Amino acid sequence: MKHSVLVAVTQGNTEPWLTIWKEGQEKTWIQDNVDGSSIIHVQSKEAPYLIKQLDNIHEENRYRKKIGKWQGRLDKIFTKFISKKIPKYSFNNKNRILTANSWSTYYLQGRRNIALYDWFLKYTNKDFLFVTNTSSYINQVQLLKVVQKFNPSDTIYAGYLLPEDGGEQFVSGAGKLLSRKSVELIKNNWYKHTHETLEDVCLGLFMKSMEIAAIPLSRVSLPTPEAAKTLPDSILETEFHFRCKSNQLPRRDVEIMRILHERMKITNQIGQIG
Repeated sequence: MKHSVLVAVTQGNTEPWLTIWKEGQEKTWIQDNVDGSSIIHVQSKEAPYLIKQLDNIHEENRYRKKIGKWQGRLDKIFTKFISKKIPKYSFNNKNRILTANSWSTYYLQGRRNIALYDWFLKYTNKDFLFVTNTSSYINQVQLLKVVQKFNPSDTIYAGYLLPEDGGEQFVSGAGKLLSRKSVELIKNNWYKHTHETLEDVCLGLFMKSMEIAAIPLSRVSLPTPEAAKTLPDSILETEFHFRCKSNQLPRRDVEIMRILHERMKITNQIGQIG
């Protein structure tokens, strides 16, 4: 029997994510109807202005050597006071949007994702869950080929591994492939999950504590429109995850996605003729 997959696009309620979602993803790959694959968007409630500002400062300090070190120590203390209850959520079937009753902040991304995991188990029968973000372009046909290699009854935790130079690696939050069995494992042991650092790092630490090894999957980085234009056809035809995160300001993610999508359509037409 062919395995199925749900693609969940998580996003913040601020710019540039809203524009990338509406003008990039929704006008490109999300329009593709692929048997065995379905797509939803996942968001949290918009945080109050002051909370958003504090969260942004917190995120900036995370990468500063001295301040980040002390901030991380405080986070280990504060994370103990974050509720371990699964937040309430609602699902808009028309727009395919799951909204978690939690603030949309970097610090609380884990709560948004546990709401997704709970909804996935209760309201879908999909074999796999692929959690991605606003700057990603997913070739659903190729993703389905990838999931056929795995067993949904196994604890699958796969994706692009970070840090790239090795060490204690975890699956990048830009694309996490989880089997139904793994989602059940996370939900049933949610009380062990922390929020002391970035969500994907925390999930990596959690999976390690559960003795689940991260499985590497490939990903293509397209930081500029030129990279999308010159991408070899052989890669275009075989890869499933394209990271369209622009390295320019203003962000050009939408332009990158549209170039990629037009090339995908041409490739598919040639394949059908052949």
